[in-house]
Amino acid sequence: MTKKQLALAVAVAALGTSTVWTSNVSAAEKETVHGVGTDVVDTYELDPVDVEGERAEKNAESFTAADGTVGILGEKTAMETPFTTTNITKETIQSFGDPSQPLDSVLSISPSIRPTGSILHNDFQHRGFRANGTSTYVNNVPGMFTQFNAPMFVIERADVISGPNSGLAGTGTQYESTAAGGIVNFTTKRAGAEDLRRMTLTHSGQSMNGVYFDLGHRFGKNKEWGVRLNAEKVHGETAVDGQKVKSAGIFINIDHEDAKSKTNFFTGYRQNQIVGGQRWFKIGAGVTKLPAVPKASRNYSFEGMDKESYGWMMILNHEQKLSADWKWFLNAGMLKNKLNRNVMYQYSALTILNDNGDFDLNYQRTTTPQRANYIQTGFTGKFETGNANHEMTIAVDRAWRGREAATASPTLNIGTGNIYTGVFHQTGDPRTDYSIGMNNKTSIKGISLVDSITLNKWNMILGVHHHSSNVKAYNLTTGRVSSSVDSSATTPTYTLSYRPTEDITVYASHAEYFDVGTVVSTSYQNAGTILPPFKTKQNELGVKYANKDILYSLAFFDIKQASNIAVNRGAAKDYLEQDGEERHRGIELGIGGRLAPKWSVAAGLAYMQATYERTAKGAKDGRTPDGQPRWNGTLMARYTADDKFSAFARMTYAGAAWTYNQKFKVPSNAVFDVGMNYKTNLGSVPTTFGLTVYNVLNKEYWMASRSDQSLYLSTPRTFALSMAMDI
Repeated sequence: MTKKQLALAVAVAALGTSTVWTSNVSAAEKETVHGVGTDVVDTYELDPVDVEGERAEKNAESFTAADGTVGILGEKTAMETPFTTTNITKETIQSFGDPSQPLDSVLSISPSIRPTGSILHNDFQHRGFRANGTSTYVNNVPGMFTQFNAPMFVIERADVISGPNSGLAGTGTQYESTAAGGIVNFTTKRAGAEDLRRMTLTHSGQSMNGVYFDLGHRFGKNKEWGVRLNAEKVHGETAVDGQKVKSAGIFINIDHEDAKSKTNFFTGYRQNQIVGGQRWFKIGAGVTKLPAVPKASRNYSFEGMDKESYGWMMILNHEQKLSADWKWFLNAGMLKNKLNRNVMYQYSALTILNDNGDFDLNYQRTTTPQRANYIQTGFTGKFETGNANHEMTIAVDRAWRGREAATASPTLNIGTGNIYTGVFHQTGDPRTDYSIGMNNKTSIKGISLVDSITLNKWNMILGVHHHSSNVKAYNLTTGRVSSSVDSSATTPTYTLSYRPTEDITVYASHAEYFDVGTVVSTSYQNAGTILPPFKTKQNELGVKYANKDILYSLAFFDIKQASNIAVNRGAAKDYLEQDGEERHRGIELGIGGRLAPKWSVAAGLAYMQATYERTAKGAKDGRTPDGQPRWNGTLMARYTADDKFSAFARMTYAGAAWTYNQKFKVPSNAVFDVGMNYKTNLGSVPTTFGLTVYNVLNKEYWMASRSDQSLYLSTPRTFALSMAMDI
C-alpha cells in the first residue's frame, strides 16, 4: 500500500463521499464518530485489505423503506414495529405524486389503503374506514392538511401504520374523516448534505403546466443548520374536459441539529382552485340497475362549479437531550385555511335519478373557514429493571379546531342534464354570495404513557391513552352555542413480539381509537343524553421476514367499531344507544425492497370481510357496508438499467363491492400506470426527464366509495411529463 493510496482512502472516508473506485485499501473497524448535524465525520483505523466498489445501479432506491416514524415511539425499523407498516419513500412520491392525481395515488402502495378519491377531495379508505387529509399527520402533528387537496411537492416520505392507535400518536380534530383505520404521517423535505438548486417544469393532462423550485442549503461550522425552500405554480386543464386547476404555494423548512438538540420548523402558504371535474355520483331511488359507466373524460359539472381555498400552516418539532438516556420533546402546529368558495352539487354529489342517466342541476354554495391548533409535549427515556430494557414515553397533548360555514346554504335548481349524452340544459348561473357564521368548535385534551420493554428476544409494549373532549355546536344565524357535549374515554395499547433471529419478527397486538361523544337529539326518547365516543378496537397477529434487501409482512386483523343505533323499548319514541357494531376482518400481505441489483419491487394484497354485526332493529345485520370490496392490491416494479435510465410500472386492483345496501354490485377493476426517467446533461446542467402515464389503458370504471349509495368515476388516461434541472 502506497502513501498516496493511504491518503486517498483517508480523504474519501473523512468526506463521506460516494465516489465509486477500486484499489488495494479499505476501511476496517469503525472506532469513533465526531461532529454534529448532517456533516458527521467518521474516523477509521485502516488495514491493508481490499475495497470493493459498487456500480451505481446497485443502490437504486426502493418504493418502500425499512424504517420510519412510529408516532411518539420515534424512528423505528419495520422489524421493531408490532403493527402493519408501510414506509413510503420519495421515489414513490416522485413517480406517482403528480398534481393531476389524488392523494391516494401515493398511499395505495400500502395494502391497507384503497383509492376512493379525486383531486377534488383527499378521500381514501384505510382498512375500510373513510379518511382524508384532516386525519393525517404532518411531521407528527395531526390535522395540518385539509379535506381538499394536499401539497405533495413538499413531502419527502410518508409512513403508514395500519389499525386504530390513539396510544401511539395522540388525537387530532378531524373533519369529515376519521383516523380509526390507522395513522398516516407525512415528513416534509429537509436540506440534505449537498446543496440543491432544482427547477422542475411539468406538463400533464391537456394543458396543465407547472413550475417548481426546490432549494436546499446547509450552513454553520458543522453544517448544523439546514434550509429547504419549495415553491409551486400550476395552471391549466387536466385530462378531464373543462376541469381546470390553479395552484400556487411556497413553503420553507428550517432544521438545526447539534449534540444536545434537534429542531425542525416548517411553514408555508398555498392557494388552490379547481373548477369543474365532478367525480362523485349518488344513486337515486328511481334507479333499478347499476348505472352503466359514463365517459370518464367528460366533465359532469355545471357551469360555475368552483372550489377555491387558501391558507397557511406552521409546524415546530423539537427534541432536547437532558442526559445520556432522557430527552424532552415538543410537537406543535397551527393551520389557518379558508375554503372561501364552494359552489357544488347538493352535498357535493350528482344524483342519478333513473336508468336513463338523467339528473337535476341542484346546487349549493357554502364556505368552510377553519383554524386548527395542536401542541404535544413529553419525555422519553431509557432505563433498566434487572435484565429488561425499558424505553418509556409520557406525553400530554391538546388539539383545537374551529370551523365556520355559510349561514344559509339552500339547494337551488338551475336545470337538468344526462350523464350519457353529456347534454346540459342549464337555465342560469349559480349564485356565489354567502354570509359566514361559526359552525362548531372542538377541543381535545389527552395524556399518553407508553413503555417498550425488551428482554432478550422478546419485546412488550404497554400503553394507555386518555383524552377528554368538548364539542360546541353554534346557531349559524345568532352565533350562540346551540349544544355542548363533553366526553372522555381511555384506550389501551399492548403488544408482544418475539425475534428468534434478526430477520424474523412474530407479534400480536391490541390497539384502540376513539374520537368525541354525541348528544342525543330531540327525536329520541333519551334526548339530551351524552353518548360516549365510538371506540374502534383491533387485534392483530403478524409475522415479518427480512431476506437480504426484501421485507415481507403478513398480518391478520380483526377490527370492531361501535356505533349509535335506534333501540325500541316500548316507549313513544326509540332510544338512541351505543349498541351497534361494525366489524372488519382481514389478511394483508406486503412485500417491498430490492429484488436484484437493477430491480426494486413493492406489492400489497389485502382480503377484508366487512359486516354489520348489530344494526337498528337488526335491519342490516350480517350485510356488507357499501363500498367494501373483499380484495384489493397493488404491484409495482422499477428497472434501473444504469445511472441514467430507469422504467417503472404499477397495477392497482380493487375487487367487486356492494352499494345501495347490497342492491347493486360494482365490478372489480385493475388499472395500469407506467413511467420512465432519463438523466442527462443539458450543457453543464444535470437534467432528469420524467414521463408517467396514469391509467395507460384508459379504463373507465366505477368505484364504490365514500358513503352509502355512492359511486366515484375513474380518472381518464393522463400523461405527466417533467424536466428537473439542477442549476
